[in-house]
Formats: sequence, C-alpha cells, structure tokens
Amino acid sequence: MYSSSDNLDDLDDRVRDIAGLITHLTTAAAFADRTLRRGHDPEAEITRLMVTQLTLTAGALGHALADLGEAVAHSGVLHQLAAAPRSAQRTTSMESTRARLTARIDSTRSRLNKAGARLHQAADRLTTTPTAPRSPHASATTPPPLPRSAASRTR
Repeated sequence: MYSSSDNLDDLDDRVRDIAGLITHLTTAAAFADRTLRRGHDPEAEITRLMVTQLTLTAGALGHALADLGEAVAHSGVLHQLAAAPRSAQRTTSMESTRARLTARIDSTRSRLNKAGARLHQAADRLTTTPTAPRSPHASATTPPPLPRSAASRTR
C-alpha cells in the first residue's frame, strides 16, 4: 500500500504529464490553424481536420486532468485521515476515500485510453485521405525537379 505522500508524488507527475500534453496539443493546433489557408483544397481540409482532432483531444485531456485533480483531493483527505487516531470510523473513511481515489484514477486512465484511441483513429483517417495531384509548378516547399540526362543521339 502506498503512503499518501507517494500518491501525491505520483499524482504530481501525472498532472504535469497531462498538463504538458494539453499545452503541446493546444500549441500544435494553434500553429496548424495559423498556417491554414482559407481555401477548400485537400491540404486545407486535412489541416482543418487535424486542428479539430487536436482540440477535441485537448478537451478530453482536460477532463482527465479534472479527474486527477479530484484524486489529489482524495489523497489529501487520506493524508489527513492517516494522522487521526485509529478507530472504526477512521478505517471506514479511509477505505471509502481510497475507493474514490481509485475510481478517479481509473476514470483518468479510461479517458486517456479513449482519447488516445480516437486520436489514433483520426490520424489513420487523415493519412489515408486522398489528396489531389500536385501542380507541376515548383513551390517553396517542393524541391526543384532533378535534371534529366539528355537522350542519346546515337542509333
């Protein structure tokens, strides 16, 4: 059985991880949105879908973070209960608080698994979306074509 300080250390690490993911996804979505051309070409549509999926995933992570916030509160209650004198009421309170703590952690895990699966499926759909053939004109992002060797003049 972990002590409440071990729980708090673990929860602290997970909160930082998820907060970092939210920041990363939000930054990626904002960057993609800024680069989005307002046209309706296939690349713009893929970028729009990507921004949507990133923001939906950030929202799901926010819900997971809220679950972890509740888990931190339950861990704090356990910390307080551990300092109380032993009694049947204390034991009952600790068991129910541990059950709520476990439920919040399980809910977080479930939310993260579902969000990851949705993001994975969305990524698969984005990578299989057909794109229109590119224009033969060179652009800043398209490397110039390699020079072709001249046809032989011998017969």
